[in-house]
Amino acid sequence: GCLAPGFIDTHVHYPQLDVMGSPASGLLPWLENYTFPLERRFADEDIAQECADFFIGQLLHHGVTTALCFATSHPNSVDAIMRAAQAQRMRLIAGKVLQDRHSPAGLQDANAEQSLQQTEALIQRWHGRDRLGYAITPRFAATSSGQQLHGAGELAAQYPDTWIQSHVAENTEEVQWVQSLFPEARSYLDVYQQAGLLRHKAIYAHCIYLDERDRRQMAETLASAAACPTSNLFLGSGFFDPQAALAAGMGWALASDVGGGTSLSPFQTMLGGFFVQQQSRCPQQDRLTPQAWWWHHTAGAAQVLGLQGMCGNLAP
Repeated sequence: GCLAPGFIDTHVHYPQLDVMGSPASGLLPWLENYTFPLERRFADEDIAQECADFFIGQLLHHGVTTALCFATSHPNSVDAIMRAAQAQRMRLIAGKVLQDRHSPAGLQDANAEQSLQQTEALIQRWHGRDRLGYAITPRFAATSSGQQLHGAGELAAQYPDTWIQSHVAENTEEVQWVQSLFPEARSYLDVYQQAGLLRHKAIYAHCIYLDERDRRQMAETLASAAACPTSNLFLGSGFFDPQAALAAGMGWALASDVGGGTSLSPFQTMLGGFFVQQQSRCPQQDRLTPQAWWWHHTAGAAQVLGLQGMCGNLAP
């Protein structure tokens, strides 16, 4: 037997279990063909609660005791996952997805103002209750208007102990799309910086196509990356560069990114990262050891979430 701290998943979508392993040519077709149609169903409270209960059971089955989680754009989807985690006394951070444009009917927010009011009501209902926390959750820059992103930044300033979660620089087509929508921004990451969404406890999934200046900006603002190796392998997105993050002083941790990722198991996630590293040009002496991969899924993940001393470690 092995006694270990509970694993921490820093980026996972609870509504997407049923699209895990769905084949597509890349991120944007995968969202359009599988993810968005599935997430529309979470307007139904019974479906959301049944999926939330099953999802929490699956996390615990795989040894994940803390997670930073996306719900859907429906407020009741947040209530469902919070109730499910609360029933198991689990540490969970989750948020309603903000997406007020370029999204299908039944998933797109009616308008930015209403979506932000819903977010604030959910913060007041769930944040800091038992082991639960709230994450302000723009899906990604392309599906939010400037008004919604800046409003999210204002909420983040108003509630500084909440988390922020989103996606950045996962896929080359996505990067180009965001550049066309926000021509005034220096980079994809800079869209979030201008909206006030880079700070401590802001976790951005993927961070593959960042440049050196982006990584320095992440380090300076204390924002961190959630690296998702099985998702990046499955969708053919590209690969996160841990050595470049380390050189910039940028925090990062591991994540399953289910349903783009192919397993909730932290062992599969760590193995995926190891496989990617074996194919990289990184010199052998600079490669992460198995112990380092483990740290980035436990104590290192607690650190980027601002939860060090609370989870991720067996120290008193």
